[in-house]
Amino acid sequence: MSTTKPKSFSTGKDSFRASAVSGDSRSEAMSHSDSDDELEPGNEEKPASDVTIYNAYNMGPAFGKKFPLPYIRLLMTQVVKDKLANKTYNQSEALKWTREIADDINTKIKGRASSPRFKHVVNVMLYQQTGAGCFYGARAIWDELSDDYITFTFDGGSFVCIATVFGCYQY
Repeated sequence: MSTTKPKSFSTGKDSFRASAVSGDSRSEAMSHSDSDDELEPGNEEKPASDVTIYNAYNMGPAFGKKFPLPYIRLLMTQVVKDKLANKTYNQSEALKWTREIADDINTKIKGRASSPRFKHVVNVMLYQQTGAGCFYGARAIWDELSDDYITFTFDGGSFVCIATVFGCYQY
C-alpha cells in the first residue's frame, strides 16, 4: 500500500486538509462531495412553511381530563357490594375478599376508567367490627391541581370495608 501527499481543499477563507491513502474511498468521496455550490451561504435547505409546531410537554392534565372520580366511585360501589353482600366476618376469608376486591377494582379501572398519563393505586382494608376504633390514614407528595382520590366505606354489620383509589398524574 503506497501513500500519497495529503490533498488540500480550499474554499474561500476555509481550507481543509485530508490525508489520502491510495485505494481509500473515503478521501475520494470527500473530494467529490465537497463542491463549491454546497458550501456557499444560502444553499441550505429551507424549513417547510406549512408546518405548525406545538409544545410536546404537558404541565398537567388537559382541561376536563382529570381523574374520573364519579365513574370510579360507581365501579368501587358495584365491586364492593357484589363481593361483600350478605356475608359475615370470617378471618380466613377476609384476606381473600380484600385481594379480590382490590384486583377487581384495579382491572375495571384499567379497562374502563383509565385516563392518559394517570397512575392509580387501589387500597382495600377490611376489619372486624368489635367496638374498637380504627384509624386509617395515608400520606403522599400531592399535587392538588392534578392528583385526586376517592374513598368508599361499606358497613357489613360484623365488619367494615374501606376501599380507596388514588389517581396520580405522571409528569
